[in-house]
Amino acid sequence: MEMESNNRLLNAPGMKNLVRSEDGLHIGNMFLPSTFWPSFFTAVLQIALKYPEESIRVDALSIVILVVRTSDPKVEREKFGFTSVMESLHPLLQKENGLLVKKHSVHLLFLLLNCPTMLKLLCNGGTDGSEVMEAVGSENDRSQQAISAVLQDLSECLTCGATSSLELKLCRLVVNLLAYIASSGKLGYQVLLDSVTANGSRFLELIMEVLASQLEQEVDFSTGAHELLKERYLLMREALILLNRLASHAMFSKPTLEVLVGSGNQCASLTIDTANRLPQRSKYPLRHLSEINPQMANDLAELAQKFRSRVYGFLEEQQHSKADR
Repeated sequence: MEMESNNRLLNAPGMKNLVRSEDGLHIGNMFLPSTFWPSFFTAVLQIALKYPEESIRVDALSIVILVVRTSDPKVEREKFGFTSVMESLHPLLQKENGLLVKKHSVHLLFLLLNCPTMLKLLCNGGTDGSEVMEAVGSENDRSQQAISAVLQDLSECLTCGATSSLELKLCRLVVNLLAYIASSGKLGYQVLLDSVTANGSRFLELIMEVLASQLEQEVDFSTGAHELLKERYLLMREALILLNRLASHAMFSKPTLEVLVGSGNQCASLTIDTANRLPQRSKYPLRHLSEINPQMANDLAELAQKFRSRVYGFLEEQQHSKADR
């Protein structure tokens, strides 16, 4: 269905002749100035909000994604409007939407956050740190509410029950987005540390739950099982890369591991169990992955072993600290 929607869009008259210039976009013989795109972007996004049919929403999101991809991330993307876009993405990320609508919505958010200004606004709770922005209190409140709503939507996308190929792809896209946000610095990393769900869970804990849940999946030998196992590998790989990066970071390693394995933390036993099970080549998924792609199995085993070492290294440091008191 995703391919059909994209094909309809990309095979539209003139789309193959789409060429960007400094002052706008050329589609065949038609020229559209860059000033046209923000209003067009908003209008198409409103169509996605107005009509609940999945096919309409997917097509509309495909169009706005194409528009954003052709824009300059440093100069033009902020013109699409941070708060209004976040408010529009919230209903498109709700549970009642199809997986493809949510995947396209996360993809759109990812592209928009490639704009430094928009990324800064997200990490700063809707402000850019200027006195002018701080003076507009009602607008700040609106932005903060929109950010909180979208972050909670993203947390719901990290469903531990991801079993289908599309569910796994959605989870992986969210993990990649969170990794990108965290890479922006201290404020971006804080997004992963703050409570994001109604029960106070954080993105770090949710990522660990996603990783652990993939170890509980039943072995499937049916048609398409290899493709599904590949998607599981890609999801676990991205989750481990992010966790290893944070657990080895000079500034972020301690708070990361305190969240995951700190004493009294509900996530501790899950993290330790997952860290122990993942590197075992005699069990799922490494055993089955090595049968279809030894390189993938070796890659995942190496990442899993690194994570296990960092977890146990932190636990040993904690024990030494207690002994020295």
